[in-house]
Amino acid sequence: MMNRILVAGMPSSGKSTYIAALRHALVAKDVSCALELVGLSQEEAHLNRLELDWVDGKEVQRTQSANETWVELQIRDRATQDSVVLALPDLKGESFEQPATLGLLQEELQRELNSASSAMLFTSADREDDKLLISDMADILGDEPAGADVPATSFDAREMPEEVKIVELLQFANRRPLFGRRRKLALIVSAWDVVDAQTQGEPERWLTANRAMLDQFLRYNSHLWDLRVYGISAQGGRLPEDRDRLMKFSKPSERIQVVGHGADRHDITAPLRWLIASQPAP
Repeated sequence: MMNRILVAGMPSSGKSTYIAALRHALVAKDVSCALELVGLSQEEAHLNRLELDWVDGKEVQRTQSANETWVELQIRDRATQDSVVLALPDLKGESFEQPATLGLLQEELQRELNSASSAMLFTSADREDDKLLISDMADILGDEPAGADVPATSFDAREMPEEVKIVELLQFANRRPLFGRRRKLALIVSAWDVVDAQTQGEPERWLTANRAMLDQFLRYNSHLWDLRVYGISAQGGRLPEDRDRLMKFSKPSERIQVVGHGADRHDITAPLRWLIASQPAP
């Protein structure tokens, strides 16, 4: 059975924009990249819609429940001829929150998470980090100022930090009765164009500074996850304010920005090339 790569991430983490840009890069071949498509997907119409929005400088619409779908792309490394199936569950991001919010996961997504030989996981740099100050927990700790009228609020699991949700999703991949095994994980920091390279440095440093819980979890579980971190801006800027600038590129794929592990500047397939290569030893 051919190896499979699962693409996952929470709501608004950049999955759909990445899928659209990847589709264009593989089909248009307007910049050099290491991978190629092997045949067409059964969901060509859906991919075409995503790609056209991306090319036109429109915000790629996050998935709605009415058109949730699974897209499979068979891709091949031109140099090694290694092939893999890229499983793109173009689902609502909320589907990936379910392990933390409901303690369960859609059956098909659970099956894919269990069987995937490796994974791409997305988190967006265009959002605040998940740091929580002690002062933010005053109502929980009972340290409200004397006489303060603090309204009672019920706990909503959906409001938990993104990191908690991601960690719980990853734990589902190795939860008993499954047998944990070491797999490659390409962590994609999307919207990389908003990151100040002077202060944030490389993607690994960004992860440590901005997603400390996730960073520590992955480091502690290095026997299960062989990690690489990439910074990727699949669109190349903010929309709609940067649209005029983006439309000036004669080759749309040159908008793409990729940072990490020697990746070519516009090669959005770089993380996939690493994932396709020989899997880590158990």
